[in-house]
Amino acid sequence: MRRTMLYSTLILMILSIWYTAFRLHAHFGMVSFWVYQIAIVFIVAGCFYLFSIAARRPTPFLRTANIFGGYILMFFAYLSIFLPIAHVALLIWNLPSLLAGQITLLAAFIITATSAILGNMIVVRETTIKIPKLKNELRIMQITDAHIGLLYGREYLAMIVQKINAQNPDFIVITGDLTEGKAAIEQNMLEPLGELNAPTFFVEGNHDNYTGIDAVLKTLAEKDVQILHNEVVETHGVQLIGLDYLNPDDNTPDMMLSAKGKPSMKSVLAELPLKRDMPSVLIVHNPTGISYAAAAGVDLVLAGHTHKGQIFPFSIFAKIMFPYFGGLYRYENTQVFVSSGVGGIIARMRLGSYNEVNLLKLVP
Repeated sequence: MRRTMLYSTLILMILSIWYTAFRLHAHFGMVSFWVYQIAIVFIVAGCFYLFSIAARRPTPFLRTANIFGGYILMFFAYLSIFLPIAHVALLIWNLPSLLAGQITLLAAFIITATSAILGNMIVVRETTIKIPKLKNELRIMQITDAHIGLLYGREYLAMIVQKINAQNPDFIVITGDLTEGKAAIEQNMLEPLGELNAPTFFVEGNHDNYTGIDAVLKTLAEKDVQILHNEVVETHGVQLIGLDYLNPDDNTPDMMLSAKGKPSMKSVLAELPLKRDMPSVLIVHNPTGISYAAAAGVDLVLAGHTHKGQIFPFSIFAKIMFPYFGGLYRYENTQVFVSSGVGGIIARMRLGSYNEVNLLKLVP
């Protein structure tokens, strides 16, 4: 399935490049169709190449160049969406072709610029969740999908920490994908975590595994962050359960190639000694396997991973893939909260979602 998705994406990209070159030539002329074709291939391939070398050698210059490369890729993506609309408009109405092309370029630029601005902002989103067995109100801050290392650096993490400390939480949970590449470790980008002013718990995400999970866990331990490795701890009157990045069960394929050789979420939850008369909060990266959490009597699941699609209209496909997409849901007696995350991948951009840290008020 993963290979099929990769092939489908590659074919779609080739068709998009061909069609974009074809329509730009139709709108603007000036040079031959093949010049447009070669120029677009060069630009798109250059952005992907820049991404690959920035991932291997993330110097400040390459990281900055990679951020702008992401903007260029997304400009091309929006252009490939708007050009068919302009094409249809030309077929229906008698519009000047040059004017239609200029409007299309301007629209793609405005949407890209707006997404870039939103992608560099952080909001604190507050959600109140009722937990029947809870005795006292709890303030939990959730961080997820920060992806520190490639598009985001130490300064960005320092802003996150500042916003969290301002909320005076009882404790903090980091639900995976804290890192994106070895630069997060090698360049001490996680240093601001040492300034967090409340007990902090961490579970891994698939990108933490790509970074090198042993190095990530070692660095977090040095910052007094407690790693929960398929275990349960009691804190502030709740059972806090932390799971690794696991497949829901043995029949679910590992799309992210991070759960190989690990037990399933179903088997781990079945073996944990949970108290049915005490509130339980499960922190996990991927919002899947919710039926198994409900069977174990979990009151609340906190997750991330989806980015809430990050950028519209690509979020439409993410919503199809993830039934628990973003926000608060209920499955039987289990509530599920999925954060859209505080970072992104490919491009430092947002549209239709926000970079958010979440203040979760748990009330009886």
